[in-house]
Formats: sequence, C-alpha cells, structure tokens
Amino acid sequence: MTAPLALNEGFHATPVIDFQVIIAPTEPPAPPSYEISTVDGVWLARDPRLPLVDLRDRDGRQIGLLVGFVYSEFRDRFLSPGIETLPVSVQNEADLETLVLPRLSGMYLLITSGTLSKRVYPDHAGSLSLVYSARDGRAASSPSLLLNRSDYESRFRPDLHRDLVVREGSGGWISGTLTAHRDVYRLLPNHFLDLVTWTSHRYWPREGDFATWRDKSSAAESAARALTAFSNAGCDAFRVAATLTAGFDSRLLVASCHERLETCQFFTIETEAKIDVEMSQVIAKRFGLSHQIVPLRMANADQMAVWDRVVGDCMIEAPRMTHPTLGDLTEADAVYTGMYGEVGRCRLYRQDLAVINQAKIDARFVIDRLTLPPHPELVENIGVWLQGLAGQPNSVILDLAFHELKFGVWAMGQRPMTNSIKLNLLPIAQRKVLDAFIGVEPTEKGTEALFSAIIDRLWPDLMQVPINKFGDFRDYLVIWEKISNPNRVRRFLRDRLARKS
Repeated sequence: MTAPLALNEGFHATPVIDFQVIIAPTEPPAPPSYEISTVDGVWLARDPRLPLVDLRDRDGRQIGLLVGFVYSEFRDRFLSPGIETLPVSVQNEADLETLVLPRLSGMYLLITSGTLSKRVYPDHAGSLSLVYSARDGRAASSPSLLLNRSDYESRFRPDLHRDLVVREGSGGWISGTLTAHRDVYRLLPNHFLDLVTWTSHRYWPREGDFATWRDKSSAAESAARALTAFSNAGCDAFRVAATLTAGFDSRLLVASCHERLETCQFFTIETEAKIDVEMSQVIAKRFGLSHQIVPLRMANADQMAVWDRVVGDCMIEAPRMTHPTLGDLTEADAVYTGMYGEVGRCRLYRQDLAVINQAKIDARFVIDRLTLPPHPELVENIGVWLQGLAGQPNSVILDLAFHELKFGVWAMGQRPMTNSIKLNLLPIAQRKVLDAFIGVEPTEKGTEALFSAIIDRLWPDLMQVPINKFGDFRDYLVIWEKISNPNRVRRFLRDRLARKS
C-alpha cells in the first residue's frame, strides 16, 4: 500500500484544492487563495470561483448562504452571486426542506442562518462533497483539506483501507458515512449536518412520502420537464460538453439536451469499452450531434498519489488512472454526466422486481447488493443508515442505497479531484427526477420502461439505436469479457447470493 501523500503542509495553492470549501465555528486554516465569509458565527473558506448567494425569503428573512453553482427552478436559471429573494415564506426548517430545497439543484452547499438552526444542506447528489469531524469542529470538501499533515497520517485507518479498498482492487471504495480516517465522516445526500452537535440527520424522504406509488405517466412527464429545464439552463450559463456512450443513462442525458444541440457538445472517452466508442459515433452521425472522441491520457505515479490524497484514500477507482483526460476538453467549462440514472432502473433489485417489497431486508442484504465486502464496521454503519428509513418500502430503501451509499460516496467522493479538472454538473440529480425514479412501483418502471417513457417525451427517435448493443456477434464477446473478469464475478456473486429475511 502506498503511504498517503502529504500535500497539505503549508496549504500550498495547488490545482487540487479547486472548488472546495471549509466550514468552521472559528476562522479555519485555509489555502491563501481562498476567500473568507461569515454568517451567524459560522466561518466559510472557499475557492473564490464558487459563487456565493445570500438567500432570502419573500419577507426578507435571511435563509442562509448558498455556495456553489445553483440551478433555481424558481428562476429557471443558474443563480448569480448576490442577494436572491425567493417567492415563498420560510419560517422554519420544515418550510426550507419542503418548499425550497426540492426546487434547487446543481452543485452547492446551503449554510442556514437567521432564525433557522445552524445546518449545512448539500445538493441532491452531494456533489459539492463534504466530510466533517466533531473532534475538530470543522467540515471540508475532502479529508485532505479537513486535516493537517500530521493528523491525516496519524488518523489514517490502514485496516479499513486494506479491507474495503485495497483487497477489492480497482473499484474498491469505503461506503456509508465512513472514511479512511478516524473520527472523520461523510455527509450523505438527503442529510444535513448540524453545526452545533456536528452530527448528520436525514431530512428526505419523510415518513409517508412514498406511502403510495406515483403514476408512471405523470412521473415521466415531471422528470422530462425537469431534465430539459436544467440542461437548457446549464447550456445557457456554461460551455457544456455532455457524455455520450451506448448506455441508457447517456441516452436520457442526450435527450435532455435536445433543445440546445446548437450549443451543447458531446464527447466519448476512448476506453476499453469499444461499444461506447463505436455506438456513440453511430448516434452522433444519425442525429447530427457535435461529437468528439477523447483519447485517454493516463496519470503518472505522482498524479495518482495526488488523487489518493485528495479523495481521502477512500477509493481505488478507474478515474484514478485516467482523470487527466477531462482536462483535454478545452472548449468546455463544464461537463454533463448521466450520474444517478441507475437509481431509476431498479439497479439493486432488478432480479426480483415483483417480490422485493414482500420481504424483510437488513444491512447485510444492502451491502451485498452494493457488492461490498461485509466488513463488521461497515455493517454497523449501514445498519444505522437503515434505521433512518424505517417504514419505507424495500424498493425505496434500495433505490436510496444506490443514490446515497453508492453514487453519494463512491462517485461524489471523487469530486474534489474531478471538479478541479472540469466542473461536473448532473441534470439527473434533481428532486423531481429522483422522486419520479424512486416513486414509481418497481414492476411499472422496470429496468427500462420508465426511462423509455421519459425519452419518448424528450426525443423518441433516439431509441432507434439499441441500448448497449452492437447488433452483431460482438454482443456475445462483451458478455464473455464480463464473466472472465474475476472482480466482476466476485461482485456479481455477492449481489445474486444476497438473501432476504
């Protein structure tokens, strides 16, 4: 195992601290380029390129500070720095959580103020990553920014890192609220951080939110409108490049950009997945998309060591070796990805759609479906997470497991590094979209039906090209490649051998 790289000494202003924040009750040590703000006794140190919005309700009450890139459904655009007044009254936390947060998305943190309790709320994806420590009384975008050099090394958990990351090989990651450092925890999507007790708590979904299933047609319509609105607003505010592959999530992403094809670019990274390279070109040619194939640019040993440190040594993931590639998209300010799409395709229970809600599940079942090793500390941590969803249908719990415990940790844990290379925006990670994904009855939405219904409302012709298929003998070779990969087989067996009570 490579020892963690010491980057934080002196807080050198390097590119790896781009688009990050530190939050504390007193002025925190911070990189010299960061700007310092305060709100009701809470200190915020941030990369000055992260916009800062003073959020107020219609009665002039200060709600808090928004830091980051925020799409507002109220304004149908990304917010500019300054004062933003909402057309609703916010008198308490329940008003904030039900009237305001469902209509904001993007990449942000909200630090509440005024009469509201001192809290931090992340966006629906948790895409401006945040870890925190009650011991230090501080939160930051990454462990490397939260801890100084000596603490980073002395509090490193080699046992957890070995069992959950190293032994898993490429794709190993630490889930739940755990990190690779003692007394440092990750803030998950759909949770807030209490800045008095330094504890996190779930705020969505509330009890009864999924007591009845959504109508599939209405859900598809709602998701389609939300996707188009976000994608249009992003293309108006940034030079955007959207990922294009042969998969379903990518197809939905492309469909959401239908009204901005004249300004939106599309790209495919040239990986070993030949199907993505070839079929993306087929799609681009058929529908007249501006498209480029981006050759892989591999990271050297020093760059991978930087990656390890910036993501807090919490994962060994494919972008660790390829993350410099996005830097070659020189004509784009931001990229769209299809991240969070799998939440709407029953990813963790696709093999038992009809019966998943008829049994009891536990933490070990959730971990197996996430294809993670059953480390005792992880089982305990996921058990606590599961308690916060008591009474919810199993399918809702498993959709949220993929949402929070996979994407919210595995994917968003990489964001302190990937955002420093290219700003990542996620059209799918909006409350209306996620509510539609989670709220349709499993046998109704299936693994394709809901997505097809949404795409049919956005750009039905896109479905003329098959999903994840060449349409010839090579489709059988793809299957063989999957079953001959020992890591894939091990995770497949964990998934399929998971047992309900």
